[in-house]
Amino acid sequence: MKFNERLRQIRKRSKITQKTIADHLGIALRTYQRYEEGTIEPPLSTAISIAAYFDVPMDCLIGNGFFSNWEEVLSVKKEILDVLYELYPSFSERHDLYHFSEGQLAHLLPALFSKVYLDDKGNIILEPFLPIEADFSPGADAEESQTDLPNRPNV
Repeated sequence: MKFNERLRQIRKRSKITQKTIADHLGIALRTYQRYEEGTIEPPLSTAISIAAYFDVPMDCLIGNGFFSNWEEVLSVKKEILDVLYELYPSFSERHDLYHFSEGQLAHLLPALFSKVYLDDKGNIILEPFLPIEADFSPGADAEESQTDLPNRPNV
């Protein structure tokens, strides 16, 4: 998927009009429409402003790296979140991920996984950065790590 198609999809999912984003960027509506048509590409500074407006990483707009299959990931968002709650039970105690915006999800998933994709059979594959059994609960191992600190000398 090309930049212009990703831009259109993100805007539509956000339920923002072309006029609203054009006004925010301080550009003519027709200029913004040309971005979505793919007849012109925005300058880098404008593309960065667009990413910031939608609160998504720039890579999400250009389909780079983790976001190369972003539309596919979003199509199984609920299933991915179900798996997240299974893998990291402490999430369910602190966060309602089902109400996360696209931007919030775009920041969370790459922090936890190096890759998320569907295999040939349609199964969700999550490749984590850290071992799944890691305990992310607050205070985990806090006592142990504190006892290993050297005494602070008086100054």
